[in-house]
Formats: sequence, structure tokens, C-alpha cells
Amino acid sequence: MNVLVTGGAGFIGKYLVKFLLEKENSVTIFDNFSNSSEKSINFLSEMGAKIVKGDIMNIKDLENVIKNHDTIIHLAAQISVLESIKNPDKTFQTNVEGTNNVLSMCKKNFVKKIIIASSAAVYGESSQDNQLKEESSMEPISPYGESKMKMEQNIIKFTSNNKIDFVILRFFNIYGIGQSPEYAGVITKFLKNIINDESLKIFGDGLQTRDFVAIHDVIQSIYNALIYNKNGIFNIASGKKITIKELAKQMITLSRKNLEIQFLAEKQGDIKHSQANIERSKNQIAYSPKWELKEGIKELLQSNFK
Repeated sequence: MNVLVTGGAGFIGKYLVKFLLEKENSVTIFDNFSNSSEKSINFLSEMGAKIVKGDIMNIKDLENVIKNHDTIIHLAAQISVLESIKNPDKTFQTNVEGTNNVLSMCKKNFVKKIIIASSAAVYGESSQDNQLKEESSMEPISPYGESKMKMEQNIIKFTSNNKIDFVILRFFNIYGIGQSPEYAGVITKFLKNIINDESLKIFGDGLQTRDFVAIHDVIQSIYNALIYNKNGIFNIASGKKITIKELAKQMITLSRKNLEIQFLAEKQGDIKHSQANIERSKNQIAYSPKWELKEGIKELLQSNFK
């Protein structure tokens, strides 16, 4: 299969491209390297990936790179909630207009299928006891979540009108080795505190719940979306929840360090509760998360304390 991965030099992209190359696919990485470096993907080039520097905001860049590709996996995005609050216009330009550019070039170049990275941020708040389903109402509370919701709406309309297969994957809280510090999730931030023998900082009371999913399970979900002949929207998560306070305690215990937890003022745009229902993903694209949170945290700790 001839696959183009936008944002292929990012955290998810590196894992994905490696996985696809090992499955003997032909892969092109398209990235502007604003949050990564070309040096960081030298190993993928050595494995056979083609690397093209360009920006999804530039139609000409996209037109040149999309030619002769069967499938597009669209990961390129502005993914920082805080950055979206500071600069909502740029977030909408990248996530909405940039995706529109990708779609228009897919149509022009007769691309058969597009797989898109979306986010649980489209849902906004949910009750503590409520599992979010793909048909749950979308009430995002940040410009980032709003941009992803608008992106999804555009994708559904465009692909329907132009007979392009699409899969939208709504990722919940992803963690794993190599997550960039700019966009690190709370697990990666706690890990940094542990490495530096610092107290773990929690914004708010720590009773916020999250559904964490390991990068390895995320990559499997993208691959399954690639090989199964399904259109639609799918939650990608563990289907389990944990409070941030419980997470901090667990990471301290597993690290065998005597560290304190520090509570700070809650962040603007921070969702209180988030847990996914993943039955549709299980039933339609055979998604089956393998990584328990405790094992994933152990892997992270061992990679930093060898």
C-alpha cells in the first residue's frame, strides 16, 4: 500500500511510520518540522520512508506530495489546548483550513481513503458516570475542541459528496515513550517530575477523570482503520478511567520515590471528566486495547531509569 502520513515526524507519526514500514508498505512522511526535527526521523529514512518537507497550509506542497498515494493518514495538527486559547485563529487555520486543503487535494488526485486524527476534546464535559459514545453530543469547551469538531463536520460532508472513504479516530489521552515536551500529556509531565525528583503538580483538586490509551494501542487502531473496509467515527481509548490524583499516587509508588503531590489552580479549558465507550471500535474495526495503564507506566519508568 502506498501511504502518505501528514505530520509523520510527530509523536504518533514516528511510531506509525515505523509500524507501516515493518508491514512492507510504501510510506511518505509529509511534515513542516515545526514541532520536530528531520534528524529525529533519520531512522525512518534508513528504513525506506520518503521524507517531504511541506505544510498543509500550502496547497502546492500538498498537490505535489499527494500524487500517486492510495491512502492519506492525516495527523498534522495544532494539538495544544493552551495554545488554542492563546491563539484560536491559528488553531482553526491549521486544523480546519489545513484539513480542507488536504481534502481538496485528495479529490484532485483520486485518493481512495483518508484516515484522520481527531480528539475526545470534541465532546467537552461529561458526567463522572457517563461513558462517551460516538453519537454523544459535542459541546467542546476549548478552541482546540471546537476546531476538531468543525474539522470532522467538514470531512463528513466532503467525503460524502466526493465518494472518498473516511475514518475519523477520536483519540483520548495518549501516552508513551518519546512524547514531545511541547504537547506532553499529564503522564509525561509527571514522569519528568519523577526524573527530576520534584513534586507532582496537579491543576485543580485531582478528582478529574481521564481515559488513558497507550501509543501502541493507538497505532494498532490506525492500522485496523487502514485494513478494515469501514467508514465512520471511532473512539480510541482504553475504556477505563482513573482520577489524576490516583494516577499521581500510582506513578510515585511505581517509581519507588518519596515525592509529594502539589495542587495548583485549575487550568482554563480543562475537562473535568472523560471516559470512552469503545464498543463500536471493537465491533467494526476489531480494536482491542492490550496495554494496561500500570504496564504502560512501568515501561515509561524503565525507559528512563535503566
